[in-house]
Amino acid sequence: MHTTIPPFRAEFTTAQKADFLTAAAQILDSGRLTLGPYTRRLEDTFAALTGTSHTIAVSSGTNALEITLRARGLTGADVLVPANTNYATAEATIRAGARPVLYDTALTATLEAIDTARTPRTRAVILVHIGGHITPDLDKITHYAATHNLTIVEDAAHAHGSATNGRPAGSLGTAAAFSCFATKILTTGEGGLITTDDPRLAQLTRQYRDQGKHPDNGLNTVFGSAWRLPELSAALGLAQITHAPTPMQRGHDLLVTYAQHIHHPQVTIPFEPGHRYSGHKAIAQLPTPALRNHLHQHLVTTGIAPARGVYDHPLHHQPALGLTGTYPLADHFAETHLCLPLWPGITPDQQRHIIDTVNTWQPPHHQN
Repeated sequence: MHTTIPPFRAEFTTAQKADFLTAAAQILDSGRLTLGPYTRRLEDTFAALTGTSHTIAVSSGTNALEITLRARGLTGADVLVPANTNYATAEATIRAGARPVLYDTALTATLEAIDTARTPRTRAVILVHIGGHITPDLDKITHYAATHNLTIVEDAAHAHGSATNGRPAGSLGTAAAFSCFATKILTTGEGGLITTDDPRLAQLTRQYRDQGKHPDNGLNTVFGSAWRLPELSAALGLAQITHAPTPMQRGHDLLVTYAQHIHHPQVTIPFEPGHRYSGHKAIAQLPTPALRNHLHQHLVTTGIAPARGVYDHPLHHQPALGLTGTYPLADHFAETHLCLPLWPGITPDQQRHIIDTVNTWQPPHHQN
């Protein structure tokens, strides 16, 4: 029996740990525990990675999205949100004072779904890069948004390092919100990053994260909160992206290996030529829920612990949100995919075992 391969592990290289420990000692010696030089260095480094003018570090990806929507002035507006996303996407929209309006989507957004869902009060659309995948309809959606005066906000929680035809996630709309939660390809334990080229939006997001204090007079002129990222957290994130290969490079390479070597006729690894992937999730799509469940059990019995799915429950099934409707694409995607183990430290032998196990899987004939 193989030792169980987990779906994910938080691992750090020797160089990353050494950098972080050195930084931690310097931070503690300085007494500057928040909004200090490590936060600024993380922001500058991530801005260079995404090709944007500004990055603002905050306390979570959920808060990054809420702050962005508040700073964009979307309170009271309808905001289009994919039915297939994390609870936090809708939560942040509601907390920002906007109304989430769902559009149907499987892995990536389509222009057709966005056009169908748009209301007279719609002022923004959130594009979620699930698993680091950017929609192939991006150019069409961008043109449509410009035509209808819609703000594009990226929920890039999974998309650190993702790109489409050389255009990085984080630079594809007015602003983007990244998560640096413990399971993300770039982690600060808890934390988030906002990217934008809009200097006014950048100034407002910095103000919101610091309880709404105006930088010139210290008055709380917007309704912000304590959304700052601690210096120790910033140092952990910085340590991961100052050594090659970065976690995002490693994640992309691992996903390429899955896509190139898994050739089972019932298993699809989504992969678009010209795209770069963060490596946050290795999504495997199956034709039916029964086949997904059978493959899941097959992997488990061979010492592999896959994650069931990116999101098991689309937003219209989340009781706390009170969002209703019929979204067949979101439901079908949730029921027919699983996530193969993926993290930067996975070994070649572990990945080879996973690939061989998928390729030799024999589904029941009555479920083919």
